[in-house]
Amino acid sequence: MKKIEVFLRQCYYSKLQELPDRTRPDWFNKIKVFENFKNTIDSSLANYTIVYDEFYGSIDKTFLGLEKNVEIINCGSECDSFLKTLEIIQSRNFDDDQIIYFLEDDYLHKPNWCDMILEGFTLNPSYLTLYDFDYFVAKGFLSEIFMTQNSHWRVVPATTNTFACKYKTLIEDLEVHKEYSSNNAIKEEDGFHFSKAYDKFWKVQ
Repeated sequence: MKKIEVFLRQCYYSKLQELPDRTRPDWFNKIKVFENFKNTIDSSLANYTIVYDEFYGSIDKTFLGLEKNVEIINCGSECDSFLKTLEIIQSRNFDDDQIIYFLEDDYLHKPNWCDMILEGFTLNPSYLTLYDFDYFVAKGFLSEIFMTQNSHWRVVPATTNTFACKYKTLIEDLEVHKEYSSNNAIKEEDGFHFSKAYDKFWKVQ
């Protein structure tokens, strides 16, 4: 069985934190989020690569300085870092059935999340996310529920840029992923560019 390939995007600073609806709570701590990731990943089931954007600061100034599996990029925006991550993944020429997990740097994981991703793919989805939230239910969308041995899975029309898919699916939908992080992205001013992730998944659907 192939291991899940995780691509974790990290940055020294994000301009998006300056937007009024994006400020972090006082208790938010990137170090603890990363420690949670390291403490819950099952190395027998998953590999990880950190994609670090050093536009606002070198990785050596951070808690990631001693990490080995790192790809350094220099982008300065969420859009450009996502596009560069796509390039890095493509350069590795994975097999069609390889599971790729795109992960942003502000998500906490429960224990056994690697098992859950693999279990979720037994349902043969095109895309899968561990992020379960009630946004679409609250909006009145009827969400079909599927069960696997250890979890439930909700069908939703869209999600964030933290998601998993097989390499074949990523390549088939590559132009859509690029489109919503470039021409159809939100571009307010330098550094405030970010992908229209929800719109992207609506388009893919």
